[in-house]
Amino acid sequence: MTDKDVQMPIPRLRLLLLCVSLSSGIASGCLGVPPVPTGSTQAQAVHRSQSSSDDDPYEGWLFRKLTGQKQPAETTAPAQPVAVDPNPAYGSQSLPGSPITESVDAGATADDGPDPKADDGLGPDDFYLENIVKNIKKATGQGPDKAKAQAAFDRGEALFREGKYEDAAGELSTAADRWPESAIEEDALFLLGECYFFTDQYFKAHDAYGRLLVNHTNTRHLDTVMNRTFAIARYWDEQQQKAGTWPITPNLTDKKRPRFDTFGHAIEAYQRIRLHDPTGPLADHAVMAMANGYFVRNQFENAAWNYDLLRKEYPDSEHQFEAHLLGLQAKRRIYQGSHYDGKALEEAEEIANQTLTMFPDKLGEEQKRLLRNQTQIVEEQALRDYAMGQFYEAKRCYGAARYYYKLVIEGFPNSQTAQRAQERIEAIRDKPNEPSNPLRWVTDLLPDEKG
Repeated sequence: MTDKDVQMPIPRLRLLLLCVSLSSGIASGCLGVPPVPTGSTQAQAVHRSQSSSDDDPYEGWLFRKLTGQKQPAETTAPAQPVAVDPNPAYGSQSLPGSPITESVDAGATADDGPDPKADDGLGPDDFYLENIVKNIKKATGQGPDKAKAQAAFDRGEALFREGKYEDAAGELSTAADRWPESAIEEDALFLLGECYFFTDQYFKAHDAYGRLLVNHTNTRHLDTVMNRTFAIARYWDEQQQKAGTWPITPNLTDKKRPRFDTFGHAIEAYQRIRLHDPTGPLADHAVMAMANGYFVRNQFENAAWNYDLLRKEYPDSEHQFEAHLLGLQAKRRIYQGSHYDGKALEEAEEIANQTLTMFPDKLGEEQKRLLRNQTQIVEEQALRDYAMGQFYEAKRCYGAARYYYKLVIEGFPNSQTAQRAQERIEAIRDKPNEPSNPLRWVTDLLPDEKG
């Protein structure tokens, strides 16, 4: 092989050297400026700048901060002992007349804010939007800070006591953001919701209470939050019923209501009560309110589902009687006729029988209406079999028609439909069971399959 054989064109050689340089940069985790000779003056200047500052653009410091990566070992300062904060996360003094009655133990560490452990590097979770936002806040100096959070909370609490709810809301929002997953955040979110509630900003209050319930499931403010949530839901439900607007109609003037779909937000608030406090004193009220809200808006399937939920899961509820009566009516309205599914009709009959058995002393005038409903249910059930008989009679399948007419007579002997079925049986008494075959002479020529 000659020297000419091993020669490589200059452009290709440069391209190869560039690829090798980029590969080395990727392997080392840095795609910055290519390295300079070790002994050069420029290299010494770069080394001094790296030793004196972590904010070296050639090392991608901003990218590491935004993605939550720790600094390189050679630029990381030795760990310093952390002083113990002698002040509790929330002061021992409680608000006058406020449900906040407990203070956080100064020595407690189980609820002391974000995990102080250092990040091990970039991982899949760092690319979630929530974590990206957290890392951006941390990189810009807006990350978790217990001291600033406590100071903001103290200012917000003082303003809240003075009735300056608008000013208090800003401080409490800052406190919740600067020290998440802590007792400070819990109390800050609660007072933030209270600020919005007392200034009639119900949608913002609903949002603050929701954040509190998500981040602190077993919050000690649960009873108060449930009461506030139920009041907001009832207000939205009633206002939407009075307005009668479409869900997509925007609300641009009333700060007490959401921008869109006020009733949908009321249902969300009711659901929040049932899900976060299913055994609480307002759970059955919320379920009944949902059912009634759907019923008056002619959404009978949703209404029936909630009435069933109340009847089965809250047997001691004071709404049991009304849930039976209205549940029966909802089931009746779901049923669409003899040509459709009859499950709703069967369930309506079951509810009617239960109501007569469980509430004989409470029915009063409703008893007549209930008995009338029972009679109508029986007629509708008889009509289902009668309709099948008519179907086969129209097809001249008189044997099948007589079969279904007999089902009506035997199953519902006291119904008016039974009399009609008897009349049809008499009318087709002489008819053959099967219709005549006009092509019988052709089928007789074909071989018998049984033979």
